[in-house]
Amino acid sequence: MNAATRHIRTSVITTLAVTAAAATLTACSGQNDPGRQATPASAGAAQTAGGGKAQAEASGRHDAGIPRVVTAWAEAWNSSNPQKMAALFTKDGVYQDNAFQGTMRGTKGVADWVTMTAQTIGDAHVEIVDAFRDGDRIAVRWKFSGTESGDFTKEYPATGKSFTVPAVTIMDLKGDKIQHLTDTYNLADLLRQSGLPAGAWNPTAPENTE
Repeated sequence: MNAATRHIRTSVITTLAVTAAAATLTACSGQNDPGRQATPASAGAAQTAGGGKAQAEASGRHDAGIPRVVTAWAEAWNSSNPQKMAALFTKDGVYQDNAFQGTMRGTKGVADWVTMTAQTIGDAHVEIVDAFRDGDRIAVRWKFSGTESGDFTKEYPATGKSFTVPAVTIMDLKGDKIQHLTDTYNLADLLRQSGLPAGAWNPTAPENTE
């Protein structure tokens, strides 16, 4: 191989090497470019995420995972609307309040419970903390607040004092309606904050020993 042939061969090899390196650099830059067009795989992932959102909405969940029936239940309390609350229950549904030891049955009983509450607790309000659903059962953590504005008994007239207590609710569903609901919260805490007797033992705040 003479000198001219060796020179041509060397030039061709160098050109091919430079071209290959440039192609590799361009490919890498395209992968790291945040503004590049989504690949079919990326688009598929986006479609999957969108489908998951649609599936979540179809299952009756919204507002960061809060089941729709929970939101509707809170709205019924916050508007003091007996008919709205009754519409959430089955015809033989049960609303049980463990604090006041009340059990209301049927849609009329459920509606009556909202009416009775509004007569004694002004601006009764439900603030949902979180909730989750497992099959036909829902658990809700919430804050119950209001003002003692009605006479619980003739002996104790309205105090006009407000309260806020933590509460837990368990809902058992039948289809898309509530079959059984149980509210649990500390009645003694509610009564003390409302300025009412809370039982034989009414503890006082500890003294500051500092």
